[in-house]
Amino acid sequence: MKHYLSVSEMFYSIQGEGVSVGCPAVFLRLGGCNLRCEGFSYRDSVTGEHLGCDTKAVWRHQQRQTFLEILAFWECQGWLSALRVGAHLVVTGGEPLMHQGPLLLFLEQLDATLNLPDWSFLEIETNATLMPEVALLSRVQQLNVSPKLAHSGESRERAYQSAVLKVFAAAPQAFFKFVVRSEADLEEIIRDYVEPFQLSPERVLLMPEGGTRAIVQARAPRVVEWCKRLGFRYTPRLHLDIWDQATGV
Repeated sequence: MKHYLSVSEMFYSIQGEGVSVGCPAVFLRLGGCNLRCEGFSYRDSVTGEHLGCDTKAVWRHQQRQTFLEILAFWECQGWLSALRVGAHLVVTGGEPLMHQGPLLLFLEQLDATLNLPDWSFLEIETNATLMPEVALLSRVQQLNVSPKLAHSGESRERAYQSAVLKVFAAAPQAFFKFVVRSEADLEEIIRDYVEPFQLSPERVLLMPEGGTRAIVQARAPRVVEWCKRLGFRYTPRLHLDIWDQATGV
């Protein structure tokens, strides 16, 4: 088994989206993704290239790093100390479930390094197209499940995996976050996710689609009204609100 991870970036910040928004968090972004989401509106802030996915500019670049290299860097940065006092660890991508085997081994090494029974709060972010291993489900405290809707540009055959969605729906620590921009998105969410998987409203979050602060802020009031109408949660995009398109913050 590999004792390294394909890392795109690591940084210490706050969780910017979802039910734990605002919590201090160490981010471990793993490289690669099995989707492209070219229907999204994000453009590279430097080159203007249309990327679709708002994190593609980062996750398409990756570097192999051994577990020891990662942990040594975290120790130097003070991030292990942050985890010891309650910061979340957020494993994101790309699609981190492409790396489940090495990730589980890394978490074992992290546990041994911290030497605490309940060292922190682990979040994993996923597009819900890859089946999670049982060992990973039992290890993670929060699953941030973000299925891709039709406007993402992904085909239904690639983006909608009912067997995988059923597993996540049955996991009590899973919350479903949908990027939205129109009423058609709401119809799709209810028809394809809420009703067939019996998702309670408090497990469903809506987030405005947009790759810049200005776009998200313009769409936010309408999304809030949708949440009020349907009983869903609203999630901001704090990193855009605070830093706009900057990465690594």
